[in-house]
Amino acid sequence: MIKLENKKILLIMPYFYNYEKDIKRKLEEAGAEVFLVDSNLHAHSLYNKLVMFYTKGLRDRLVFDYYEGVISKLTEDIDTVFVIKGQWMTDRVIERLRERFRAATFKIYQWDSVSTFPDQTRLNPQFDEIYTFDPVDSEKYGWNYRPLFFKKEECQSSEDKRYDLIFLCSMHTRRMQILIKLKELAERYGKNLFGYIYVPKLQYIKEAVLKRNPLYKGAREALHFDSLPMEKTNDIYNHTRCFVDYTFPQQNGLSMRTIESVGHRCKLITNNRHILDTDFYCKENVYIYDPEDFSVPKEFIEEPYKEIPEEVYERYSLDGFLRDIFGEIE
Repeated sequence: MIKLENKKILLIMPYFYNYEKDIKRKLEEAGAEVFLVDSNLHAHSLYNKLVMFYTKGLRDRLVFDYYEGVISKLTEDIDTVFVIKGQWMTDRVIERLRERFRAATFKIYQWDSVSTFPDQTRLNPQFDEIYTFDPVDSEKYGWNYRPLFFKKEECQSSEDKRYDLIFLCSMHTRRMQILIKLKELAERYGKNLFGYIYVPKLQYIKEAVLKRNPLYKGAREALHFDSLPMEKTNDIYNHTRCFVDYTFPQQNGLSMRTIESVGHRCKLITNNRHILDTDFYCKENVYIYDPEDFSVPKEFIEEPYKEIPEEVYERYSLDGFLRDIFGEIE
């Protein structure tokens, strides 16, 4: 456990699946006083959404006024300003934060690649410590490499494996193709597959109804207009043998699904070859497939999971994540 007694931390991040609450709670358990700020300004109102996406001048003014209103209420003796992603942050906002919190160390963590969020090449150099989940970005820009994390309290692996294979994701054409091939494989092997793809309703109408895209027909029973609740997701994880993951070619970082497979002590089937460089990789637990020629050996699915060293398991937990970023302060 990290030790942060009497430390004051300003945590700025998007509110997403309660990760912000979990990070705040862990830092508070370590002894810190945490001031949490939501960086998802566009989610606050319809007006904000219109301004944020369609008018840059008004957006920058709205963003500055938002942060000015937040920091003006905070004490000046903040020890650390910790930003996750930092979307919408302008140079003026960062200057104002540094002006207000002169003694603070500024840290930033990116859970997107530069190819997905290119603005970080402007944003990140303005921080004292830079962390990224992308190993290629880390090597290219000299940033600290730190993969994502799982939450131990949600990982209650059971001997009752109701599902041999699961594929949970948001909509993308290539993912639809993988799911259809996965269905064929599960039927051929006599395995139990749980597939769940979130698709926006308007996108479904456009592609499935108007364009009659055959991929939508092939995966119809797995398509849903609502995201799967986290409680249900974790229950499924805890009763699963193998996670199936599809990573886009432009993404090098390990997906949250990959890290969660470590936490839930499940096998992983993925196309991300960067997993070969991890300390939890072993051929008994991880199979790398080719999206162009999808196949998975039946033996891989059936053979038991191989336990990984406890120190490796701990490193990918939220505690390990925060330890890497904040260090152990005695």
